[in-house]
Amino acid sequence: MAAAFLAGCAVTPEPLTAQEQSTQAQADLAAVIGATEPVTAPLTLAEAMARAIRHNLEFKVRQMEAALQARQLDLSRYDMLPRLALSAGYTARDNDAFGLGYQPNGTISTVPSAAVEKSRGTANAALTWNILDFGVSYYRARQGADQVLVMEERRRRALQNLMLDVRLAWWRAEAAQRLLPQIDAMLADIERGADRSRMIEVRRLLPPLQIIAYRRSLLDLQQQLSARRQELAQWRAEFADLVGLRPGENFRVATPEPASSRLPDLITRADDLEAMALERRPELGEERYRERISAVEGRKQRLSVLPSLNLSVGSNYDSNRFLVNNQWNEAGTLLSFNLLKLLSLPAMQRSQEAVEQLDKARRMAVAMAVMTQTRIAVNRYQLLKHELGIWNEALGDDRALVRAMRATQESGLETELELIRAAARLAITQINRDVVHANLEHAMGRVMNSVGYDVVTPDTPVDEAPTLARQLAESLEQFLGRNFSVQALAPMEQVTIGRVAGLPDAAQRDFTEAMRTVLRVIRIPVAEQGGAVRADVAVSLAPPQSSGRPVTLKVTLLGGGGQRVLHTAEMKSMLVEPVTADQWQVLGEAAVFRVADNLRQLLGGGLQAAAAADTLALTEGNTLKLDRRWTGPAPTPATP
Repeated sequence: MAAAFLAGCAVTPEPLTAQEQSTQAQADLAAVIGATEPVTAPLTLAEAMARAIRHNLEFKVRQMEAALQARQLDLSRYDMLPRLALSAGYTARDNDAFGLGYQPNGTISTVPSAAVEKSRGTANAALTWNILDFGVSYYRARQGADQVLVMEERRRRALQNLMLDVRLAWWRAEAAQRLLPQIDAMLADIERGADRSRMIEVRRLLPPLQIIAYRRSLLDLQQQLSARRQELAQWRAEFADLVGLRPGENFRVATPEPASSRLPDLITRADDLEAMALERRPELGEERYRERISAVEGRKQRLSVLPSLNLSVGSNYDSNRFLVNNQWNEAGTLLSFNLLKLLSLPAMQRSQEAVEQLDKARRMAVAMAVMTQTRIAVNRYQLLKHELGIWNEALGDDRALVRAMRATQESGLETELELIRAAARLAITQINRDVVHANLEHAMGRVMNSVGYDVVTPDTPVDEAPTLARQLAESLEQFLGRNFSVQALAPMEQVTIGRVAGLPDAAQRDFTEAMRTVLRVIRIPVAEQGGAVRADVAVSLAPPQSSGRPVTLKVTLLGGGGQRVLHTAEMKSMLVEPVTADQWQVLGEAAVFRVADNLRQLLGGGLQAAAAADTLALTEGNTLKLDRRWTGPAPTPATP
């Protein structure tokens, strides 16, 4: 015993040796590599999600936590069983346990005697059951069962977040896979342009300041593209980590099908999505289970105040030969009641009420956060859809500019610089457009994530990669098909150019023709008569002044056959004497541009009208359209 005591006191920290750490590192690396499947084909989005479910280590930790809680529940069930205790022992002493006893007359006997042997063995088997402990263990097991469900909700949440992250990472990796070669080629062109500038500087073919400014412009482009290239490379690494690929492992993502020219609309109302989120979100499910756990905790505390009844039955054996009965059975009951604990009942009640109020407040806070997240997800999708449309137009213009510059017959250093600049701007625009597109796809996934949609059911065989990927693809398509759809655009209403008053007769044609030209350029259809909106123009010419001739232009948009004023706008300008046809044309163009945004909203077309419709869909669940009959209330005319 002394040696064991001294050995226990001699325990000191023992760090791992370098060899032990190296061996463990090799074992960990082999375990990580051996657990993943090699990539043999380009990964689709569904296959990437399937790999993440099967190989993402952080998600596996969540799964193991849920499994551990289930095992602890199995263990807690045994606490409700009675306690069956078996014991056996042996005792020995170096002398006899003699003693002197009392005689019947009260005197002490002079002859010592003993009723216990020097050496003897004992055995006991007892079954005991405490009713109070049983009740407490029962409520504890119920809490453990709810805790298992809490861990399941956390696992669901981890899975939903993982699917959202994989969706964004996949689209970013797809963009990086497509854009990195283009950026490398662009950087090579910039480097060749810089080399050429150095040769021109040596030969003094151009002024030094011009050459330096040219090369400095190339460096600016190179810095921008290098920063973007680093960002794209980081996206591939993040995707590889999410889907369980080894660092540095080569992979490709599948090329998605060409997207339609129009982006899908969110057809489900935001209120319906919020109701769905309140039913499905794992965070709310966790809070509901926690409320049940708190309620059971209150009942468990009140149960502890009740009397404790202990029942026992057992069998005993003693080898002492001086006993008349060496083997016997016994049974007993014991009732105990802590009366002072009754004083804590009011405090227990107040504590339980406080816990219930806290749980309710926390659940309400989570519910409000869930509704806010859902509304933000809807709003973010609408805004990104509008932004992507703008970037698509910018990308088309940059491509047209590069094609036009390459087709030109001019040559020279300045032309080459502008071409490189245009090509670099095209590459940066392409990157920005693809970033917005990836964010749009992420926003679609955010809508799905905000309502708590499960892409994998509990009975899905996750060990079968093809089956899991197929089920994921079907689940994603099902949700997107129900909530997103490309809606057919309603035909845009037409505008009619009405009365133009205050103009000289010779200027009438130039003025109205300029209005029609601008309407055609901004893609607003014009009808000679019978349009849904009529645009009347009134021109007021002031007397000539030394600086020119002041003119006031008033444009009135009418509906209902010219019976209802929809919008009025006014502007002032200055004409130069003598007033030429060009000035009347510019004035006619200005009249259209002054009310162009209002026309788009009234006629139901253009980016701004689409944005207004999206805003109304978020707030009212309606789409802004033009009423052909004009039976609704008239819009308030704008202040000039």
